[in-house]
Formats: sequence, structure tokens, C-alpha cells
Amino acid sequence: MEILVLINKLEVFYTYWGYTIVFLSSLIEISPAGWTIPGGALLALGGYYAYSGELSLFGILLFAWLGAWSTFILAYLLGYSTGYGLVKKFKQEKNALRAKSLLEKHGATILTTSMMANFTRFWVAYIAGAESYSFIRFLFYSAVASLTWGSLMVVVGYLAGSERVRLEATLSRLGVLSWILFLAIIIFVYVKARQEFKKSKL
Repeated sequence: MEILVLINKLEVFYTYWGYTIVFLSSLIEISPAGWTIPGGALLALGGYYAYSGELSLFGILLFAWLGAWSTFILAYLLGYSTGYGLVKKFKQEKNALRAKSLLEKHGATILTTSMMANFTRFWVAYIAGAESYSFIRFLFYSAVASLTWGSLMVVVGYLAGSERVRLEATLSRLGVLSWILFLAIIIFVYVKARQEFKKSKL
């Protein structure tokens, strides 16, 4: 199957399930299991297909934001209710101490910036809950972080959608090479994600 056929088939899938895909991708991407899916790429695809008008760009942005924000809130509530229980269970003591130190020194700034970084964002939110950081403040800063991250991914895809004709023409000329490039990108992203995941376990 040609890559252009795959792009068109995915578009049909996104037409029916796009908002759900974006919400779940965003939700999972922020969680400790985020390395298992290309969450950012799935959000970008939502933006890409939104350019054609089949999906609402506002809807894609909204569900990308709500998915990430939901995970942050759940992480906070888990930390608030279980203390450092999950930290010990998942052997994240090092990351927890780093997150606690950052929260004490930088407060709101670190809440916003660290929540946009892979593999630390969930634990920063979790430690904020465990340390009983102001929930109202947390809601605000986590909303800003999740909106910024989600918007960035979606807008990148939307901009790519604006060049869709040129992009698809290039892929068509590449033929089999487009599949090789596509697989190389997937392998690269997967390997990098695994490396980061291992680092977070140290």
C-alpha cells in the first residue's frame, strides 16, 4: 500500500474518531506510559486533517488540551491521596526529590515549564499533590502548560496540512523511499523514547 493511500485511510478514521484519538493520545502522552505511543504525532495528525475542514481546529485544540490537563489533575489527586506511595512503587525517588526541590525553589515557574518536558511532567504534578501545593494555583499553571504543549503539536500539524498538496506530491515522487523514510522516523522516535524511559528509571 502506498503511503498516500495510508494518509487517506487515516483521514477517514480521524473524521469519525479524531477528537477521541486526540484526547486519549494527549492523556496517555502525559502519563508515565507516554513512551508507548507517539502522542505528539497523533495530535499533529489531528491538526493536519483539521486543515481540510473535516475536523474543527478549535475542537482538536480543545480535546488535546483537556486530555493533557486531565492527566495533570489526576496526577495531582493521586499524589494528594497517596503521598509518596507511587514514587516508591515505581522507584522514582530520584525524580521525586528533584521535583520537590524544584517546586520549593521555583514554585509556579517550574510547574509550568517542567510540565512540558517528557517523563518529568507527570511526577512534578504528582509531587505537587503529595506536597499539598495550592490546588487552585496548580489548576491554573497546569492548564497553561497543557494548553501550550497541545497547541504546539496541533499547530505544527495544521501548518503541514496547509502544504498538503506539495507534501503529497513529494511523497508520490519518492515512492518506496517514502516508506523507508517513514519507518526510519518511527524507529528513531521509538528508540529515543526508550532511552528517555530508561533514564527516568535510574
